[in-house]
Amino acid sequence: MHAPPWTKAVTGLAGLRWRHLHLVLPAAFFALMFLYYPFREAFEMDLDEGGTVMKALLVARGYPLYSQVWSDQPPLSTYLLAACIRIFGPDVDAGRILVLSLSTALMAAAVHFLRLQWGGWHAVAGAVLIFLLPYYNALSVSIMIGLPAIAFAVLALLALSFWHQRRGRVWLFLSALGLCLSIATKLFTGFLAPLFVLGILLDEKRRVGKSAGWRAWIGPALTWSVVFLALMLIAAVVFVRPSNLMELFTTHLAARQTEEFIVHNQQMPLSFYLSDAWPILILGGVGGLFVLLERRWISLYLIAWAGLGTLLLTQQIPVFYHHQLLITVPAAMLAAIAAGEGLSLLPRLLHPDVFTKWRNLLAALALIGFAIVVLVRLPLTLPVLRPQPVFVSKEPLSPWPQQAQLFLAKMANHASETHWVVTDLPMYAFRVDLISPPYLSFITAKRLSTGELTEDKIIAVIQEYRPEQVLIGRREFPKVKQFLEDDYRLIYERGKRFLYLRKDIKGQ
Repeated sequence: MHAPPWTKAVTGLAGLRWRHLHLVLPAAFFALMFLYYPFREAFEMDLDEGGTVMKALLVARGYPLYSQVWSDQPPLSTYLLAACIRIFGPDVDAGRILVLSLSTALMAAAVHFLRLQWGGWHAVAGAVLIFLLPYYNALSVSIMIGLPAIAFAVLALLALSFWHQRRGRVWLFLSALGLCLSIATKLFTGFLAPLFVLGILLDEKRRVGKSAGWRAWIGPALTWSVVFLALMLIAAVVFVRPSNLMELFTTHLAARQTEEFIVHNQQMPLSFYLSDAWPILILGGVGGLFVLLERRWISLYLIAWAGLGTLLLTQQIPVFYHHQLLITVPAAMLAAIAAGEGLSLLPRLLHPDVFTKWRNLLAALALIGFAIVVLVRLPLTLPVLRPQPVFVSKEPLSPWPQQAQLFLAKMANHASETHWVVTDLPMYAFRVDLISPPYLSFITAKRLSTGELTEDKIIAVIQEYRPEQVLIGRREFPKVKQFLEDDYRLIYERGKRFLYLRKDIKGQ
């Protein structure tokens, strides 16, 4: 039986190693997002964006992080954004492009890992599946810290895979550095450190043999651990300082006990946020089977990452939509392994003996699963993209909501007379190049729910700094509003948002 002509073309493509695939596919992703994703039109991709950029703006203006600028997150993202602000000014789009660049690095690392460990088809499938992940594209252009932290973690995994294959100590250093950068962005990737150490130990023990003593196989793991701990210690001492370390933990730990977030998790548990990703998660399970069947032990990191990440997030209070990428990114890479096996089977589909092996049956099922994922997720992903490319990012492009434009116009009218803005909507202040008092740089739900920040404390800050403008919009703050009646006048309100101007400032 002769194979149809189209199989020769597929065979030719399948035989390509695509040496530059890890550059071409991420570059295509960056261009697609930069030109077609309407992030320039969004006033605020997420409410967390405002607090993130306000912290960075304060640091860029010379206010030290932690000792003055309140933050319950590690410092790296703030310092990167502060550097971006020093170069480009308070430009939200510049910050979003910075995050997009890190998202592109994540995809490049994932594609390179899959190509080196499995092959070209697997790498292509990996790029497609990551692009189709729920929330991935929106978070790729949101000034938030979860996706950048995962990007550094995937880069750390890629460096570690190079060590497993090439044994050069430089790869151990780069892997430890990558994970240190990840944790210095967001603490939730910290569980990968013991997984990496365990993987190094097991691989080295397998290589030197069971008869060798423990000193013969502990060296690489010890090297990685020493470098990692030294880098973390330097980051903690230089960029956070020991006296501020507890600020990274206390609010998060207290939030676990608050009724507001316990109820939040009951109403929207982790499974709620993963509901749109189930086809990819199931296909990832099939990919895990291929890892075990093929004994590709380096890819066990992905199984351990996804599994332990799921276990940890089921215990996390509160859990939000951006947390699920900690699970879905490694799961998408596992799914790409399954999809790549299915795509590699295409040239042999019509061969009479192809389905006599149950492994090929599994690959065929994986191919069907990949097709289902694409058919389900593509219609949900593509409509967000605009029909025409955009090459500029300045006005009058941005059709922001009228409410936002009106508030910004009112705030801008008095910007030259304003030194401070107290607000729980810091994106408004940032967009008119105004800063908040450092202690109120980010008025988060966690701070308010745990009592770390109260209305009395907000009033105390207002008394100390005497801000020219006060904008309230996320919460009611009845005591603050009552306090403002003496020295401030309400100059604009719309919906649940209220803008106050100090009475000694003229105009409306």
